Amino acid sequence: MDHFTAHRLTIEAVAVEPISLNEHKGSALRGALYHALRDRFCTVREANECAACPLWNVCPVCTLVSTLATDHRLGRDAARPYTIQPPLDEHKLDYAAGEALTFGLTLYANALRLFPYVIMALQGLEESGLGKRLEANRWRRGRLHIRAVWAEQPLTGQRLAVARAEQALVQVPDIPITHAQVLDRAAQPWPEQITLELLTPLRLTAQGRLVKPGEVTLAVMLARILDRLESLAQSFCDTPLSLDFAGLVRAAQVARTVADETEWVELRSYSTRQRRATPIGGLLGRVTFAAPDWHPFMPWLLWGQFTHVGKDAVKGNGWYRVEGG
Repeated sequence: MDHFTAHRLTIEAVAVEPISLNEHKGSALRGALYHALRDRFCTVREANECAACPLWNVCPVCTLVSTLATDHRLGRDAARPYTIQPPLDEHKLDYAAGEALTFGLTLYANALRLFPYVIMALQGLEESGLGKRLEANRWRRGRLHIRAVWAEQPLTGQRLAVARAEQALVQVPDIPITHAQVLDRAAQPWPEQITLELLTPLRLTAQGRLVKPGEVTLAVMLARILDRLESLAQSFCDTPLSLDFAGLVRAAQVARTVADETEWVELRSYSTRQRRATPIGGLLGRVTFAAPDWHPFMPWLLWGQFTHVGKDAVKGNGWYRVEGG
């Protein structure tokens, strides 16, 4: 985990034609990027999915969209090496020509080597369009123009332009979020109460069932965050996450849920691989915990802000913000 990093990108775009997104904007963005990657780089089109492709272990498309490492304990459910940060205005679904559309994408650890493919996929996204097919666009998806891609470091406030529309040069991001920086931030004094603001639907399970409003606990959150970090570190980092997982989760049971101001939002997403719509709804709102000492848990809560947590994190779900420091 010492070498684990997150590279957060912000993509500033403008609609060239009308764009209409569904309620789960992260799903639409992830799907559009998947198809842009597949259209540009897939060399075995007769394979219906990455799992059926003989080149999956050397293909950038498979690495980015369908982690298939045979030695991973989660198999095909292993964490993908990136997450989408969708636009957060849940009521803004339609973009007229000329309107700005900004979203984020975070790459993890050694998946940064695939950054050039991401940039070329974004260029493909400009051409193929985004969102619903509209009559105004002659039943095509709405096209957009990417003005700039920025690397951002939320812990330090650094911001670096890595690609601009008017420049041919693309710069690899070099301001990563590192484990050392997270530990430094976690070591500061923290108040007794900490609030997590759930920015996108948080879909958690505990004991085989979905966690609903009024049922969120620090122990459940921490267990799912550690699961995700372990999966990411195993697949994309040379230093695994080596912790007493059970001990940390047991210790988190001392925390009290002071306020659970969450609500359940029901959303669905179409899965190309499964060829059907799947439920991806979850919790939105705020939840406040109280604990006598936050230092054992804070590094992992802070990391969870950047990796997301729970089901469908790659599509933007499970994005939250820690408040209280």
